[in-house]
Amino acid sequence: MVLSPIDYVIIALYFIAIVAIGFAAARLSKTQEDYLVAGRRLSFPLFFGCMAALTLGGGSTIGSAELGYEHGLGGIWLNLSIGLGLVLAGFLVTSKLSRLRALSVNEVVEKSYGPTARVFSSVLTLVYTLTLSVVQVISIGTIINGVVGLDPTLSMVAGGGIVILYTFVGGMWSVTMTDIVQFVVKTVGILILAPIFCISAAGGWDALMAQVPESFLSVGSMGFDKSFSYVVLYVPGLIIGQDIWQRIFTAKNEKVSKRGTIGAGIYSILYALATVVIGMSVAVLLPHLDDPQNAFVVGVSTFLPVGVRGLVLAAAMAATMSVSSGTILASSTILYNDLYARFAKKRLKLGEVAVTRLFSLLIGAVVMICSLWINDVLVGIDICYGYLSGCVFVPLVASFVLKRFSPHAGLYALGASAVVVTVCFLVVGTSSSVPIVAGMATGLAVYAAANLFSKQKTPSPFH
Repeated sequence: MVLSPIDYVIIALYFIAIVAIGFAAARLSKTQEDYLVAGRRLSFPLFFGCMAALTLGGGSTIGSAELGYEHGLGGIWLNLSIGLGLVLAGFLVTSKLSRLRALSVNEVVEKSYGPTARVFSSVLTLVYTLTLSVVQVISIGTIINGVVGLDPTLSMVAGGGIVILYTFVGGMWSVTMTDIVQFVVKTVGILILAPIFCISAAGGWDALMAQVPESFLSVGSMGFDKSFSYVVLYVPGLIIGQDIWQRIFTAKNEKVSKRGTIGAGIYSILYALATVVIGMSVAVLLPHLDDPQNAFVVGVSTFLPVGVRGLVLAAAMAATMSVSSGTILASSTILYNDLYARFAKKRLKLGEVAVTRLFSLLIGAVVMICSLWINDVLVGIDICYGYLSGCVFVPLVASFVLKRFSPHAGLYALGASAVVVTVCFLVVGTSSSVPIVAGMATGLAVYAAANLFSKQKTPSPFH
């Protein structure tokens, strides 16, 4: 890819600004709650921007453009599913979560089903957040490698290292302040400028619509199975994901968390349209790309003017960095809050913030090592959402819906569904939606049976 010096300057200034903001925001992290949930005091503009930045990463940008290139408007289902998940989370869980003084999903699991269930749930959610972190670091490296031409390994070390560094130093406050910048850059670059220039290069909207295949104009062009698989993959995971809940805990009140989460869902749907249109425009202008995954980067570098290219490519990096920082912090929260602080008999003789930072650094190192070792991003996404949605969704949502339930039901459901999801991965592979559906069905059946036959019932902490 050939970029102008101006584009390279814009990208370099962006990285410098992100590091500076991340370090400056570290001054706000004075307590453990500051470090993990930004003191629970984010107002609507900050909360909305950060939630929107958190959920739309490299896959949502590059992957959605690829789907637009291959399927047209049918490619909308990737980010549409993310939007639907956020809207449902806004209506179903934000109000109840805002009343808790919790730091993680697994604290809620323990309130409902006991400490053993918390350990089980912690392991499953840690698999989810760690794998998602690895996927985002790989994506950062891929974008930097494609844009700058740097060696793939060095690209991951450079981009991922920056995210790990500012997350380690400032925790949620650094993540919050950098996410706001990344939200603005992403909105201007990808939601507004990139579609406008790509549509213009194709001759305008009417010309674009006239040149694409007729199948591209249908939202069902991917087929039911593939479209449904995105819904099953993302919607349950976004309702109960540790990264989403931890962001909900940062809101200063119930109204902010509900409106901000629903607003981020609507933003995700608009983002879906923008990225799919970029892919469709590239399909018309460059119909024979060797790799459709390059549709976004090639389209931006080919059809956007000097300066704007640098901004939009920086926005793509911003999208990936936002998700990565959120999931790294979520992983460290689970490891520290749900396993170490809850069950360790001997504690490190350091302050709470120092210990939390130490766990964040440990998670960052694990993520970087795994990123350099793992190559298949799609497999990582399928595995992390498979265990989260297939195993944790049913017992967690049941604790919100039911007024009374068996304290053993959640543990039995977690164990049975984990076995079923693992077996399904081994038998049918990771790319199928079967593991998630089978895990949820097993969890529901076991949960219902345990509830039916158990004489002991405990009240829900949410009623």
